[in-house]
Amino acid sequence: MENSLEWRLEDGETLLWQGRPAPRCYTFRHWLQALIGSVLFLASSFWLMVGMQLIKTQNLSLWLLPLPILLVLGSFCVGPGRILLARWRWGGIFYALTDRRLLVRQRLFSRAVSDYRLEHYRRCKTRKYGENLASLKMFFRNRPPVLLECLEYPALVLRHLPRREGVEGQEN
Repeated sequence: MENSLEWRLEDGETLLWQGRPAPRCYTFRHWLQALIGSVLFLASSFWLMVGMQLIKTQNLSLWLLPLPILLVLGSFCVGPGRILLARWRWGGIFYALTDRRLLVRQRLFSRAVSDYRLEHYRRCKTRKYGENLASLKMFFRNRPPVLLECLEYPALVLRHLPRREGVEGQEN
């Protein structure tokens, strides 16, 4: 199960669908926060460079540096770092739907697969990003919700889900 869509299925279990998030959608799904973080990163980097120059030329105190350094680090994490982390995480995310279970692999350092029994499936909320692109938030009895992010053609997944409480509209 390195970087492929190979799943360990139970005896008699049938694979109905498998996929992964759309790469651009997954990477840039929080584009506005990343844009704001990138602008703050550039501004705080400039502030840090000016502070370092003042310390060097004017012999001012080193106490001018901690705040801009913290801002540079924090804004990098919110801006460009967020996009880089999302792209890195994307490589390990895979989803599969069988006639019995939903299988999800989305861990950074582990190849562990979470499985959700379809007999415990309750409902699903969708969040549309375009005509054929959406995230599905699926609810199961006695389990936290699972989010299948940025699926292309989510109808291919939805048509295989049991009809219990149905699919709800767009999530806010």
